[in-house]
Amino acid sequence: MEKFKRLPDAELDVMKELWAAGGPLTRPALEARLTEKGWASTTLLALLSRLEAKGFVARQKQGKGYLYSAAVARADYLPAESRWVLGRMFGGSAKNLVAAMAETDALTEKDLDELADYLAQLKAEHQREE
Repeated sequence: MEKFKRLPDAELDVMKELWAAGGPLTRPALEARLTEKGWASTTLLALLSRLEAKGFVARQKQGKGYLYSAAVARADYLPAESRWVLGRMFGGSAKNLVAAMAETDALTEKDLDELADYLAQLKAEHQREE
């Protein structure tokens, strides 16, 4: 699996919209999806250019403009974001992350069951690899 560095927040906002769209978007369509950011068109173009240079965005000529699409799948990027959150916010401890969620009542009984099942599955896979 390819490892990525964490994207700056503004670039990540653009990527989230491209991933959510599920297909190519024009700059105006992407700008409309990011209206709440209040960015000028030039700001969005600069972000798209940076993301393209990093290999995250692909663009294809369409008429006088371009279609922009995600060149990196969300699932492939997610580990980089997760590593950053875990390291920065929880000292690299998964236990601290789960404890923080539990302390804020963010975990339902269903969530706990799913986590327990997932951890059991990971443990079994790990033991098979040894």
